[in-house]
Amino acid sequence: MKKIYFGSSEAPTDGKAPFWKPWGLGGWLLRLLGFLILLFVLGVLLSLFKSSRSNQTANADIPDQIINPVTPDPGRVPLPGDENFPHDIQNPGENLPQPGDNNIPPYDDDDITSDDGRQIVGDRLNVILDAADDQTFNQWADEFKALYPGDDYKVVYYDRMTQLLQVQIPQDERDQIMQALPTQITDISFYVFPEGLMGSLGYKPNDLVFDYPETSWYFEPIQAYDAWEITKGSPDVIIAICDSYFDLNHDDLNSDRIVKPYSVVRRTSDVKPASGCDETSFLHGSMVASQALGNMDNQRGTAGIAPGCKFMPVSMGHQMTSMTVLQGLLYAIYQGASVVNLSVGDVYDDAISRLSVEEQIQLSQTMSLAEQAVWDYVAEMARERNVTIVWAAGNENVFTALDAGKRGNATIKVSAVDTQLHKAEFSNFGNFEEYGLVESTISAPGVDILGAKPYNTYDIGPGTSFAAPIVTGAVALMKSIDPTLSTAEIIEILQATGKPIEGDATIGKLLQIKDALLMVKNNFANFDDIMSDHEKFVGLWRSTTLQEITTNGQPTGKKCRCYYDITSTQGGSAFIYATDTQKDYSTTLNIEWKPNEIVLKEMGNKTNPTDNTYSFVPLTGVCTADSANILKCKLTDANGTSTTIHLRKVTHRQD
Repeated sequence: MKKIYFGSSEAPTDGKAPFWKPWGLGGWLLRLLGFLILLFVLGVLLSLFKSSRSNQTANADIPDQIINPVTPDPGRVPLPGDENFPHDIQNPGENLPQPGDNNIPPYDDDDITSDDGRQIVGDRLNVILDAADDQTFNQWADEFKALYPGDDYKVVYYDRMTQLLQVQIPQDERDQIMQALPTQITDISFYVFPEGLMGSLGYKPNDLVFDYPETSWYFEPIQAYDAWEITKGSPDVIIAICDSYFDLNHDDLNSDRIVKPYSVVRRTSDVKPASGCDETSFLHGSMVASQALGNMDNQRGTAGIAPGCKFMPVSMGHQMTSMTVLQGLLYAIYQGASVVNLSVGDVYDDAISRLSVEEQIQLSQTMSLAEQAVWDYVAEMARERNVTIVWAAGNENVFTALDAGKRGNATIKVSAVDTQLHKAEFSNFGNFEEYGLVESTISAPGVDILGAKPYNTYDIGPGTSFAAPIVTGAVALMKSIDPTLSTAEIIEILQATGKPIEGDATIGKLLQIKDALLMVKNNFANFDDIMSDHEKFVGLWRSTTLQEITTNGQPTGKKCRCYYDITSTQGGSAFIYATDTQKDYSTTLNIEWKPNEIVLKEMGNKTNPTDNTYSFVPLTGVCTADSANILKCKLTDANGTSTTIHLRKVTHRQD
């Protein structure tokens, strides 16, 4: 390389003048500056050209009518009003935040620390109270302040509706206080746990590197087209999507199916993004919702798996943590959701992914145990109300159960497959027969999944975030046929009908929606079969109508399942299983056969000999054929109040 010298003492001695001499030093510097400006402008233009070309390439195979904004549908449904929700208690004491100040404080990057490789907000602890009233909130806050009187210890937030508290404490005392509190405050039932960071599990807008030869490739492998011949979903089934934000103006989301929208951050029904929110947060919730239940047959974009079900959008904001996710989930449970989608999960340090599988499994058995107890408690609340929780397994290619919310069999965890129906390289996993572990319940397509992008357009993204809503939609279709299905039964059916993943047993089987629906449907009672052979009525039958338990005429939110255990053609027993007490309340059942109907007569109140929590009044059922020749029974009590049910034969109890 030829050297260029600026100092005369080191000038070349070949007799040639320095390179700047013809113009003078000042003239050369001006020309150099002009040249650099020209290079900068060319660089900017080239960058814009590359960006444009890159975007065109990424979306090259998406039809123009999908990716380009379209004129809004003139028949769109008005958005819900900005409804406020009960949040503050009426008379907060001096140790609780006062109305107007009662908001979750934002965290700074300096507040984030690591706990066994998982990122948490170091100076916070969360508390979930058990069946608390206003007095309990004040009492807990007063006892906490008596134990920790300094200014660095305080309740910074509470939510009356979801019975959650958040306290701020010195970061270096977090673990000590978390361990001590349950032994210090013993007259109130509660759980305490750290404030873990959580993030959306899927879409990265600037990192789409896949080709898209077919925008609808994933519907056929999961039998969606055949499933829609059976049902597109019932409006009695409510799907809650707990996510970042939502564009409810989008033509694939805007409909009269929207119910009870809620923003955890605002505590109102306004679920659009906050000012300054990044695009990813806005996009994520909208895409997830459209994939689970987006509008069908509107000649726009794509369609969700369960387009006939109701949609409960629950916004958890863009700073998602343990507290905001729990608030969103508990709101959905309390407000009557049938199935809840959570395409979120813990955020980990890079070191976690470098651990061996064996080390990850061992770590999952020791880390985040306080949070695991809370998630187990919430899962039990969901079970009592017959709410099914569906989680995205995560995208770090690590063991799913590192996340405390995704352990055990009380919820459904969804891994992702790619366009070849193999495990997606990013998908978390969890099944190891040698260890007796099944932490990946089921799998669904999670690569190149089309969804609703804000501002009435569409995009494609990868992630278990987009596999989970496909399963959520399938669960909603199953509950549309039989609303009484428990999460345990749903898991059993999904795994019995799923297809094994070729070459990888560490993730759940591939979802097969039609086969799952047929398994639910085929055990319904056929009227003609039973009338021609009374012995076919012998067995265990369950009502497909889930009843809500009321006390003194007031709904409790707890559910019960009605069974008929028919031991002979003459009768057997009728009983109700209450999900909160987990006990049966039964009475004797007599059967009377008539030419065109079957009469089921309960001979007394349904009670339990060892538990007097409930006593259910006797019913008389008149069973006939419906339009599809399925047995339907009109049940009437002594006051003339009646309800109509269908019966499905079950081989064993799943409560």
